[in-house]
Amino acid sequence: MATKVVPELDIFTTKYHFYIGLISLSLIFFLYLIYFNINFNDSIKFKASFNYAEGIEVGAPVKIAGLKIGEVTKIELNDRYIDISGLIKKTYPIPSDSILQIQSNGIFGNKYLLIEPGFDVLFENQKEIMFTNTSDSYSIDMFLRYLKKINE
Repeated sequence: MATKVVPELDIFTTKYHFYIGLISLSLIFFLYLIYFNINFNDSIKFKASFNYAEGIEVGAPVKIAGLKIGEVTKIELNDRYIDISGLIKKTYPIPSDSILQIQSNGIFGNKYLLIEPGFDVLFENQKEIMFTNTSDSYSIDMFLRYLKKINE
């Protein structure tokens, strides 16, 4: 019986396998960035303090004139206030005397943050915006409790 010569199965070098793995991981990473629409330099952080912020959740939109320009990323309870922070797109100029309000879609709708632009100069620090003028959220439940106290 004659022997048959079989070519070696591992004809690729370790260096070749390394490059294929590196290219594959890079491709997966870039597809992840595209899928989740992650942009590193097109957002500005913002922070605001509220007395009452019922209904605002992480991921709630931030709007200006009905257009979504950002979202809430963090909500913290301070000693006296509720601190809300998030990201706003850099492409929208915001005056420094703007008012950040908590609004809702209808009576029982989802809550969102609305920026009422002012007429002052734009925020100088474009790395983080601190809203000093805020307007709290008031719900029907809070209004009914207020009416009950008046009637007593």
